[in-house]
Amino acid sequence: MEYQSFCNTEILFSNMQELEQTLLSLNKSNIVLVMSESSVLRWGMSTVIKKIKMNCEKLNGRLTWIKEVAANPTQKDIVKSLKQIGNRKLGIIIACGGGSAIDLAKGISAFHNNYKNDKCTIDEITDRIKNKKYSDNEFVDIIAVPTTAGTGSEVTQWATIWDENKHCKFSIDSPQLKPKKAIIVPALTLTVSPKMTLSTGLDSMCQAIEAYWSKHTTPIVQEIAYRSVELVIRNLQKSVEEPNDIVSRENLCRASILSGLAFSQTRTTACHSISYPLTILYNIPHGLAVSITLDKVAKINAGHFPNDKQLFSLFHEYGGIKSWLDTVSKDIVTMRLSTFGIIEDDLSVIIDNAFTSGRMDNNPVDLTKNDVKRILESII
Repeated sequence: MEYQSFCNTEILFSNMQELEQTLLSLNKSNIVLVMSESSVLRWGMSTVIKKIKMNCEKLNGRLTWIKEVAANPTQKDIVKSLKQIGNRKLGIIIACGGGSAIDLAKGISAFHNNYKNDKCTIDEITDRIKNKKYSDNEFVDIIAVPTTAGTGSEVTQWATIWDENKHCKFSIDSPQLKPKKAIIVPALTLTVSPKMTLSTGLDSMCQAIEAYWSKHTTPIVQEIAYRSVELVIRNLQKSVEEPNDIVSRENLCRASILSGLAFSQTRTTACHSISYPLTILYNIPHGLAVSITLDKVAKINAGHFPNDKQLFSLFHEYGGIKSWLDTVSKDIVTMRLSTFGIIEDDLSVIIDNAFTSGRMDNNPVDLTKNDVKRILESII
C-alpha cells in the first residue's frame, strides 16, 4: 500500500542574515541558483553569491547561476537552463524568487541528466512533460526561498510550465519535486509591487478556497484552508496600501504556506481551470485570472460542499466575495475581463480551453460549456 505524506518539506521562517548563513553552509560542489539578476541587486545578495561560488570552487565544483527567469516559464526556458548547466552531476538547486523561479527550478530538477543536458530539445521536453517521463537520474533536491506570498510552490509537488506555442498549460507532477526545505523570509516580500502583492495574495486565497470546496477535501484540509483565507482577508489590503508593514507581510507568507499545504492535498478546481486560457492567451497575471471568476463559481458551488456557510461567513462583514475583491483591488485593477482587452467575441476560444483535466472535474459542481459561458459573460 502506498502512503501520501502530508508534508515532507522542512519549513523555516527566517531573516536575511540567517538565510545567508544557511546558503553559505551548504557543503555542495555543484549548485544551481535560479534567481533573477534584478532580484540579486534588489536584495544586495551579490556578495553572498560570490561566496557560494568560491565555496563550490574549493570543492572542485561550480555554481551555475540562472539569471533570466521568465514570468511564465516554458519548455524553452527549461532547455536553455539545462544547456547552461551542462553535463554535470548537481548537488542542489536553490530557487529564490516568485512561483516562476521555483517552477523553473522544478523543471530543471525533473529533466536534468548528467550526460544529456547539452542535447535536450524543446520537442523532447514537451514529449516528456506530456508523458510524465521525468529524470533519468534521481531528482535534484531543491531549497525554495519564495519572495512573493501566494503561489505555495515552496511546499507542492508540481510546477506550472506554459506552452512555448501558447496552446496550453502543462503541469510537471511528482512527489520528488517537493522542495526539501522552504525558507520563508517575510522581509523579501517588502519590495513586491502593490499589483504583484494583490495578484499573489489572491492566488493564495483562491488556492485555499478551491481546496476547501474540492471534491477531495477533508476536515483537516478545510481547517488549514479556512485559516489561510482568513489571513489573506485580514492582511492583503494593508500590504497593498502599506507595503512596508512587516506584520501583514509575514501573515501573507503564513497564508501562502497554509494554502500550499491545503491544495497540495486536493488540487484546484474550476477557477484555476478557467484561468489558464486567460493567462496563456491574454497575459492576465495568474492571481488575477484565478480570482476574477471566484465570486461566480462560489455562487454555483454554494450548498454542494461541506461547511460552506463557515467559509462564506468570512466575507460577510465585507458584503460578500465580490465586494471584498472590488475593495482590495480598487485603484490597482478593475476585476472585469474588459480591463484586459477581452471582448464577447473572445469567449468561445476561452471556453474551449477552460476544461483542464484534474482541475475542472475536481469542482464540487460539474460545469458545462454553457455554465462557463454564463460565468464569463457576467464579468465582461
